[in-house]
Amino acid sequence: MRVKYSIPYLIYIVIFGLVPLFLTFVIVGLNLSSALKSAFAVTSPLEIIYNTFYFALFTAIVSTILGLILAITIDMYPKKYLILLVLLPFTIPFTSSALIWVISFYGGYGWFTYLMGINYDPLYFSKTALLAVSLVSAWSSVPLAFLLILASLRSIPNEVKESAQIDGLTASQYYSSVAFPYALKGILLSFLITFVLSMGNFDLPYVMTQGGPGFSTTTLPLMVYFMMFQYDNFSGGALFASILALIASIPAIGVALLVKRRGFRFSLLSIKIPDKIYKPLMLVATIIIIIFLDFPVYWMILVAIRPNSLDFVKPPILVPKSIDLSYLISSLQASVPYMISSLIVALIVGFLTILLSSLGAYEGARKFWFWLLILSIYIYALPSTSYVIPIYLMISDVHLINTWLGLALPSAIFTVTFAFWTMFSFYIDFPKVYEEAAEIDGMKNRIIRLILPLSRPFLIASFIISFIFSWHLLFYPLVLSETPYRMNFPPSGSETITIFALNAISQGSVNWALLASSALVASLPVIVISYIAQDYMLKGLYGGGVKGV
Repeated sequence: MRVKYSIPYLIYIVIFGLVPLFLTFVIVGLNLSSALKSAFAVTSPLEIIYNTFYFALFTAIVSTILGLILAITIDMYPKKYLILLVLLPFTIPFTSSALIWVISFYGGYGWFTYLMGINYDPLYFSKTALLAVSLVSAWSSVPLAFLLILASLRSIPNEVKESAQIDGLTASQYYSSVAFPYALKGILLSFLITFVLSMGNFDLPYVMTQGGPGFSTTTLPLMVYFMMFQYDNFSGGALFASILALIASIPAIGVALLVKRRGFRFSLLSIKIPDKIYKPLMLVATIIIIIFLDFPVYWMILVAIRPNSLDFVKPPILVPKSIDLSYLISSLQASVPYMISSLIVALIVGFLTILLSSLGAYEGARKFWFWLLILSIYIYALPSTSYVIPIYLMISDVHLINTWLGLALPSAIFTVTFAFWTMFSFYIDFPKVYEEAAEIDGMKNRIIRLILPLSRPFLIASFIISFIFSWHLLFYPLVLSETPYRMNFPPSGSETITIFALNAISQGSVNWALLASSALVASLPVIVISYIAQDYMLKGLYGGGVKGV
């Protein structure tokens, strides 16, 4: 097979991944003294690095533990509705998640602070703000950790499960001494992926606290943005971006190497708990976690559709007494230009993703190019914030700032590399008998006429996941957009629905109905799409190369 199908994919990840990363360090090297001086003039870089590590580590530990509990329970009780309830936060854009939790933390009036007996807003105090933002990050990361671990549990051979049943093992013994070695790869992957993705999470701390009070919640991604647009210091921004790239490279490389590893032979001690105690205990824990995951979404809908006179009431009113759709309707009307941009950009990203990743993954899998798989996973895991400055300069030089194409092209780097990872795993196991039969028949262009049609369910899954990921974006729209779509032709303006939701928090007053309505408007399309296409989406997310053996 000649090297031809993977060329577009290689060109893309070089232009929008490797070259910008390299240029970030070049910018720092050319302006090192001024970058260091400006960085220390603003704040202590050590404080920013500490905040980033705390935020990422808390997210990874909590989301992995909760994801493990959920995965074990749903492996025992494989109910589809339970999976959907766990996945609900995954469908909510980070911007909307932040807005939901801003009104959940508000003094004793928010549901969370009321139930926890907290009479103040933890986001207003430097001692508690970082913990509060990290808790929200963990909340939004649990679904991904759950899926990775559940995929590992589901990959355990049936004969292993049957052997455990024949030996009379209880459920606790099976999961501690038999399933754990198989699932360990997925558990470690969930920890590393949530850790490195949280290191690059710009949206939550930016929307919830703007990095404050002071610099108590400022992380490296925020510092890159502040240096670029508040201090007009690109060399200082490049310095913080390079620090982020160097630190994040360690877990990113760990993810790539772990995917290639076959499995582990490490197991826990056998813990024998009677099934009549263990299973109900795990089910109760799962119900509590699901309430934690889903109640904020219910709170968002409740606040969006009730009169705002019910907002600042103690205790908070948790059941709707009357309906007021005025804010929701006005938000829907005002969101139209932003919604159009999000839709167009997400469609471009989706089609670009399946076109580049399917062809590249097919050829890469057939040639066993594991080096390309490792490189793709590394780029996927690396925070886009770490190389955004060259991206911004590149898009500006070709006059694509504030255009749909200028936003979609660099935004696809995350989804293209993720889809390559999952499709590579799919094509590794793809039966060769189809290709052999096509070759005997003399079929030309068999990848277009045969392979891709046979891969249709997986292509649809990759498109849907890419669409959702693109819809969630905030950082690139902030950097590469300037205005909403002006409803003109040729089109100009590319601010997305996440920018629309963000604008609600900068109105100067605390208007819960406005915040909740904006968050709901930004979330509703992907919630609907996720529900309709749930089977395809789960198939794509399960395919991420996390088999234990």
